[in-house]
Amino acid sequence: MFSTSLVWYSEMLGGDPSSCKGEMVVDKSTRITFFGGTRTIGGTICRVKTATAQLVFDMGHVVRPSSPIFSGSLRPRSVADLRAVGILPDIPELYMDQHHQDVAVCISHNHLDHTALLPYMANGISIFSTKETCQMLKVISEAALEEQPPLRLIGVETGTWQSVGDLSFQFVPVDHDTPGAAAILISAPDMRLVYTGDLRFHGWRPEVSRAFVEKARRFEPDVLLIEGTRAGDEPRPQVTEQELIRLVVDAMAGEDGIVYFNAYPRHPERVLSFVRAAHEVNRTAVLEARTLYVAAHFTGRLPEGVRIWADSDLPDPVARWLQGVGLPVIGPSEVAERPSAFAVELAYDRLWRLIDLDRAASGLYIHSNGAPLGPFDPAWDNLQRWLAHFGVAFRSLGTSGHAALGEIEQVVEAIRPRVYLPIHSFHPERVVASGIPRFLPEERVDYTLSDLLANASLTARD
Repeated sequence: MFSTSLVWYSEMLGGDPSSCKGEMVVDKSTRITFFGGTRTIGGTICRVKTATAQLVFDMGHVVRPSSPIFSGSLRPRSVADLRAVGILPDIPELYMDQHHQDVAVCISHNHLDHTALLPYMANGISIFSTKETCQMLKVISEAALEEQPPLRLIGVETGTWQSVGDLSFQFVPVDHDTPGAAAILISAPDMRLVYTGDLRFHGWRPEVSRAFVEKARRFEPDVLLIEGTRAGDEPRPQVTEQELIRLVVDAMAGEDGIVYFNAYPRHPERVLSFVRAAHEVNRTAVLEARTLYVAAHFTGRLPEGVRIWADSDLPDPVARWLQGVGLPVIGPSEVAERPSAFAVELAYDRLWRLIDLDRAASGLYIHSNGAPLGPFDPAWDNLQRWLAHFGVAFRSLGTSGHAALGEIEQVVEAIRPRVYLPIHSFHPERVVASGIPRFLPEERVDYTLSDLLANASLTARD
């Protein structure tokens, strides 16, 4: 069904198979291979390979219920163990210590489901990202958030072409729920490809995503790899980041006890939105030092009127920074004395703060896309048990980092590739763009452009 690596050299002999002397020639067509993300949200790993170069994007990990994992005391002995169970993609060049000039990795943005496997890459591998993503991953590592180890990234300017062998690529900014997110345009000898990464149109900068769509359209791609995270969602009103602040303000204003919030530290704009909301209802925002460290390095300044939770377990870069900025530190006794005066960050790994607050712990907990990220996470049920034990009401107030299904379909129709491949989705089959051939890829299968065009199909909305 799909191309092999060798083709009979018969056309140059007049096209008559009987006259072929058995000569063979290597098929130099560019190949696209997926090692994850075809039917999962996150964990997208795709390789574009020519006869002389390889470009891989992204490098995240996703847990598949049917696959074995390493956890707890069950630890991998080596990279080979991770490759054996399918956690790491079977691309040997990524793990060899010698320098590979014509192998590179691109990272679309800093979320763990796109970066978690980077620490296993060999030292000689070039790993590219936008400069903003590079900076975010650096401060996340310094703050010791989510066990993100130091990474060796090359931060490049968006909109500038980079090369690895005969492959060229550039990052194009998109709006997502973390700074530095970008799509990737790729030029190979025999095809042009666009990978959207993760994007949305209801965040703080929808015009950035719209500009990407226009640039991708002018690029005239043969292949479009597009995220479909929300393809399985029920239709519902879209909440913008601006509208979310108003909802948070209203929720805080209606609470007499402590207000707790849990936002994703990799989304510093959301964290700072809670600071502004607290100020509007005359509450003092109290943040974890590590969270404010990331947010302050993102904005280049400190928000006014915030305090920091007392914490003796801070990584050295955060402790030194905190000492230098001189922010006031607050402990549980002061919060307990005036519970209606504070809106405090309560990260999952700091739920023991409820024990320290004791009888004053009751109040309202606002979950805003922080960790645990949803009911699929085993920690989600444990979070609910902690809150119930201390009499804390739970409310989910957030908004997605991903475009709605209808918006994704409009993106495909606006860019008009020769074929589009919905990925990063539990339900890629639900992404239907009118009049444009679609192909649903399988993992660990090599596809040429001819394969995709020959096997794509036109679909219609129900």
